[in-house]
Amino acid sequence: MDKNQDGLHEGKQSRKKLLWSIAFILIAALSVWAVVGQSDSFSFTGFVTYISASMNPYLLLAFLSVLLYIFFEGLAILRIAKSLGHSRNLGQGAVYSAADIYFSAITPSATGGQPASAYFMIKDGIPGSVVTVSLILNLVMYTFSTLVFGVLGIILDFDVFLSFSTLSKVLIILGIVIQGLLATFFILVLKKDAILYKLGCGGLGLLKKLHILRETDTKKQKLRRALDSYSAASHALGGRRRVVFEALTCNLLQRGFLILVYVFTFLATGGALSNALDVFCIESLVFIGCNAIPVPGAMGVTDFMLLDGFKGIMSAEAAEYLGLLARSISFYLCVILCGLLILVRYLQIRFRHTEKTK
Repeated sequence: MDKNQDGLHEGKQSRKKLLWSIAFILIAALSVWAVVGQSDSFSFTGFVTYISASMNPYLLLAFLSVLLYIFFEGLAILRIAKSLGHSRNLGQGAVYSAADIYFSAITPSATGGQPASAYFMIKDGIPGSVVTVSLILNLVMYTFSTLVFGVLGIILDFDVFLSFSTLSKVLIILGIVIQGLLATFFILVLKKDAILYKLGCGGLGLLKKLHILRETDTKKQKLRRALDSYSAASHALGGRRRVVFEALTCNLLQRGFLILVYVFTFLATGGALSNALDVFCIESLVFIGCNAIPVPGAMGVTDFMLLDGFKGIMSAEAAEYLGLLARSISFYLCVILCGLLILVRYLQIRFRHTEKTK
């Protein structure tokens, strides 16, 4: 690719990221408006009073949980890369995590997260093959950790699941099914990729016969490349059970701290400790349920499900205040922090590039 083509590609990518950023802001504004503007019980003065009353150590723990949420994903990536001979520091790991979280938040189905992480990892001198293996394994562990917390939420407090509306229950079950299928897919890729390729080709052939797809050769090639990437990751990590365990542990801790943001916010606002498990289970189910809808950052879906779940253990007004405050800390503040972190790192990279070309 020549310089003109490279510049054109980079320009297209920049425009795409800008459009997704604008879409993110619009959806975020609509989500907040849906909570604030459409509620008869919500008042700005009441919300300010609600926040003022929550200024206590529990709220600090909620903020700390956000930082640990960012930290543990970075640690998972670092541990995998180190096992493949490429050690990097915690600051660099935080940037890889921040890039994934930020771009996952502004793109549907979190499609922009891994490429963004890969960009910074490659800039830090990590070979592309190691980057691919690290991010693939981390994605696999993310899928398993999401499934674990979803199932755990139902097992620990089935009454909480029953308290959700029919629509939320459908989303939760759909989320568990989707994550379960993804987990099965990953296992088959790692163990029986040839069988999975045949099944995939068979599915594409059926879609062609039904006139849903016109051409399947390109799709088959993409499927083969994807399976080859996962197989390469499996072979690279063959026999390294410890790093797989570490990556899974980090992902479980990461998801756990995200959920604890809601628990600590609930306790900071005067919630009873006896209801902390209910809040934990509600957010665990919301977390897997919002994965069923490919909306950037699951905005709107998460807000709806949070209110739906919280109304089962508190008043509508308290549910709205808690949902908005906890979501502001766990998502909007987190996205801002991640955005600032990757902006600083990106400017450092650009500055060094400029200095080298002088």
